[in-house]
Amino acid sequence: MVKNILITGGLGFIGSNLAHESVARGYNVTLFTKTLDKIKNIRGIEDNVLVVEGDIVDIPADIVMGQDYIFHCASTSDNYNIHSDPRLDIKVNCMGTISLLEACREHNPSARIVYPSTFFVNGNLDELPATPKSPCDPLGLYPATRLAGEQFCKIYNKVFNMNNVIARFTNVFGVREQCQNKKKAAFNYMINLAIDNQEIPLYNSGEFVRDYIYVSDVVDACLVLAESGESGETYYVGRGEQTKFKDLMDIVVEEAGGGKLEPISPPEFHKNVGITDYWCDNTPLKSLGWSPRVSLREGVRKTIEYYGDEKNE
Repeated sequence: MVKNILITGGLGFIGSNLAHESVARGYNVTLFTKTLDKIKNIRGIEDNVLVVEGDIVDIPADIVMGQDYIFHCASTSDNYNIHSDPRLDIKVNCMGTISLLEACREHNPSARIVYPSTFFVNGNLDELPATPKSPCDPLGLYPATRLAGEQFCKIYNKVFNMNNVIARFTNVFGVREQCQNKKKAAFNYMINLAIDNQEIPLYNSGEFVRDYIYVSDVVDACLVLAESGESGETYYVGRGEQTKFKDLMDIVVEEAGGGKLEPISPPEFHKNVGITDYWCDNTPLKSLGWSPRVSLREGVRKTIEYYGDEKNE
């Protein structure tokens, strides 16, 4: 039977990549989006999806009816709203999630909701790799509200017997992500600097380690969790590998054929909210039959090609 899929934040980075793969699999896809600003992200599949504009806080009840899988990708995306509009994280990530859960509780309680969260909810851990049993100590409003959204999903499972699963993403990069915003998508921003043969600022000489993963592997993980994830459980979506950031940036410079790494000291705010070393244990996700298929070098190459094509349009 063909699956019906709803993706909130459907024109964004993760949402649009999910849309492309879902269409390729023959699913019926509805995208819910606040604006059409990123409509180019569904170029090539625009005739195969239904796009609905609206505010996630006021998500219409009828949009959740009949949906088999709901990927709740609508969220804020960085720590900086605390300076400009601290209520925005709460509105989108907390009230928006409650609004979706309530719509499903009333009109489609059996729908499988995959809630994409972030490794930032852990803060800086004393023991790595991160596991679902690792403590959570978010360092900013963005991860604090994403952690709240996780808890809302779990509570609705317990109280209303709903069917929600948590996916904590590590550092995701790849195509259809903006590359001009160093606050939201720092790695993609650096890839773009390399393409333009500019200086690339490198915090702390890039000596920290992270767990980077290409977006198509994240999309595959989300679809596996929709099919097979255990309700109420938390799964880390990462390669499960520790990669020194400087080594990753060396790959970027090699593949782009340009760019110069320039070590700098991070600003004070980044020191307050930033994560140092991080990688995850993805064993529970692998037990469902998933594994990453795109190497970091191949992912970098694909991303460079994508931005290069955009610049030539």
